[in-house]
Amino acid sequence: MIELQGLTKTYAGKDVVEEVSLRVESGEFGVLIGPSGCGKSTTLRMINRLIPITRGRILLGDEDVTELPPEQLRRRIGYAIQSTGLFPHWTVAENIAVVPGLLKWPKQRIDARIDELLNLFHLDAGEFRHKYPHQLSGGQAQRVGVARALAADPEALLMDEPFGAVDPLTRDVLQNEMLRVHRQTGKTIVFVTHDMDEALKLASRIAILNAGRLVQYDRPIELLTQPADEFVRNFIGKADLGLKLLSRRWVYQYQQSAEILEQPSSFHHDRSSVTHGWEIDDQGRPLCLHGGRLYAEESEQRTRVTHEWSATPDMTMKEALSRMVWFRVMVLPVLDEQERLIGEVAMQGVMGREP
Repeated sequence: MIELQGLTKTYAGKDVVEEVSLRVESGEFGVLIGPSGCGKSTTLRMINRLIPITRGRILLGDEDVTELPPEQLRRRIGYAIQSTGLFPHWTVAENIAVVPGLLKWPKQRIDARIDELLNLFHLDAGEFRHKYPHQLSGGQAQRVGVARALAADPEALLMDEPFGAVDPLTRDVLQNEMLRVHRQTGKTIVFVTHDMDEALKLASRIAILNAGRLVQYDRPIELLTQPADEFVRNFIGKADLGLKLLSRRWVYQYQQSAEILEQPSSFHHDRSSVTHGWEIDDQGRPLCLHGGRLYAEESEQRTRVTHEWSATPDMTMKEALSRMVWFRVMVLPVLDEQERLIGEVAMQGVMGREP
């Protein structure tokens, strides 16, 4: 969908982006990351020609972007930034309708698209349509900014540190929503961030830049397990490399079958093993874990299951491991959408697997 071929940008005789070549396939979530001043935002802005290209080529599909009229190019590529860029004296609906209005869509089609996008971002159309930007929280404004970028159904979406100005809790929510929206729309996305955890969470592929040059462009797992050099290894962060790796592993990859007890009262913990079993209700939801160990303790246990002490197949193993440590258990029940027991994931399984 988007290909950079020897892309270079020169300011005052110095190359701030130098011979960058990479390809973001259709439907991928590509992330550009690197130290401050590495050229990641400059690279992004050259894609939709907000900044002119010094040398090299950028292809959108099979078309050179420099051969397309700028207004046509920018209608084919949505653009979302950190400050949202919403017009302060326009309502949410008016902001989202900007590009469809320029394209002279019929009013009925524009109204339907506004409602569709507000619903996509979990913003009630009846409540938010007529609000102004100053009446929105930071997270709500950022959702509207991305909705506006998607309004004309562009082929690709560029995002320049869109979540950098919000608090960590809102940032996490927005990241999850972005993943959901990406799955639902299948849009090709190029996303700039300075946060490696954010990149690992969102990306299909990550491009690490340093001093204007592309150092490594790979899938998150390859970056973590096969860094190109010491700079990449240090930039990713060696201290918590194992946890970062688990942020790209999912519970369903470690999930095992669970032993369901027919007669819980007759269960006896075998002190020479880690044998355990689950007591479930008539809906198949786990009630208690019998015989599960807390770290090295060997006394018989009956641990009641809470919502926090459980996992879902699409949860990261980093979160699952965090829950095991916090609740001092060696195993979590894995639940489906109806909270029925479909398996378990254990500390032993995490430690016994190769990175």
